[in-house]
Order: sequence, then structure tokens, then C-alpha cells
Amino acid sequence: DYFANALENPQKPYLSILGGAKVEDKIQLIMNLLDQVSEMLIGGGMAFTFKKVLDKMEIGGSLYDEKGAGIVKDIMAKAEAKGVKIHLPVDFVVADAFDRNANN
Repeated sequence: DYFANALENPQKPYLSILGGAKVEDKIQLIMNLLDQVSEMLIGGGMAFTFKKVLDKMEIGGSLYDEKGAGIVKDIMAKAEAKGVKIHLPVDFVVADAFDRNANN
């Protein structure tokens, strides 16, 4: 009941927090949530796809979803049209490996 109510009759302000590796896998969810939420925080691996597309950020060997990259600008356009604020990471830890002992 909680999730149904949150999606069908949300209280405002309503913030969604999304993460994961691929934008492509979450397109339908993101587009549907943009009709409901006040703000959306996009983190995890898919944030790198957004940053590369929107800011031309160099992401090195970080995750990048080539197929999902094609929809990023559409997502941002819908967010703007709906008045939804999209939050992306503003700082990162850079390391030479994905390992707790990596040099950063």
C-alpha cells in the first residue's frame, strides 16, 4: 500500500533517489517518476552517463551506458517541462582500480 500510495497520490515535496549502472534499464521508471516527483537525485554508475552527455565530462573507465545516453537529453527536457529539479553528483573519488587499496 505504501508504494502504491507514493506513486498514485504522493505528498509534496517528493524526492526520488535512483542509482544503478544503466540508464536504459530505468527509462520507463524515470519517465513515470518525472510525472510525480518534485526532485530527482541520480547517482550510482548511471550518473556518469548523465555527466558525460550533459557536461562532456571525461569519465575514464567508469560505467557508461551507450544506449541510455541517447535518452538523457529527453529525460532532462521532460524534467524541465515538469519543473522537476535533477540532482547529479558534484564530486567524485578517482582511483586507479576498483579496490579498497587503490591509489586515489
